[in-house]
Amino acid sequence: MPLLLPPWLDGLLLKASCPRCQRQTENRKLCISCRRSLGLEIEGSQGQWPLPWWALGSYEGGLRQQLLQLRKQNNQQLVQALGRQLHAQIPNLGVPLLVTAIPERRPRRGSMPWQLARAIANAGGHKLIKALERRRACLGQHHLNRKQRLSNLEGVFHCVVPAGQQLQPLLLVDDILTTGATALAAMAALEKAGHGLLGLACIARTPAAKKQEWVG
Repeated sequence: MPLLLPPWLDGLLLKASCPRCQRQTENRKLCISCRRSLGLEIEGSQGQWPLPWWALGSYEGGLRQQLLQLRKQNNQQLVQALGRQLHAQIPNLGVPLLVTAIPERRPRRGSMPWQLARAIANAGGHKLIKALERRRACLGQHHLNRKQRLSNLEGVFHCVVPAGQQLQPLLLVDDILTTGATALAAMAALEKAGHGLLGLACIARTPAAKKQEWVG
């Protein structure tokens, strides 16, 4: 596994450039041009349905194309930059958080949700943990409506945090939020084990008119 440096040290040791286009920028953040082309909202976006969530932008246009490309070809520096920017959207509770990624249906080494969770944890001095595992296989979500997705994911996750361990506020991380079926299934497993959930942080939120079209 590659060594991930703290953001302050990462900026000192590596040339400060945009991880997407390589233009010179401050602290290896995304440059203004790339933020505009990806449609990243200045202050991000947030909502309360179907659970509290925070996102960088809408899953459409340039951001959708970039996420599809990242699933095919990993760009760890870009994912870390998106994670650091996403961390700025999370409410500051004044206490460290526990951060965990929602396990993917097909586990991959260095998956995007896990990289995002690591970047958020590093940016805020939070603790990264593995809190969930998939208990069984399930169908792909792409062609399912919301009711079918909820049924498909019922009981799919279970909490692997040791019993009796007192958790700090826990933040779920995923790349895309669509109907919220996956996040709700993860939340149910954590709450069943007695753990509270702050909400979900993701790169993109599917536009309301397209909630049924994309995996999430």
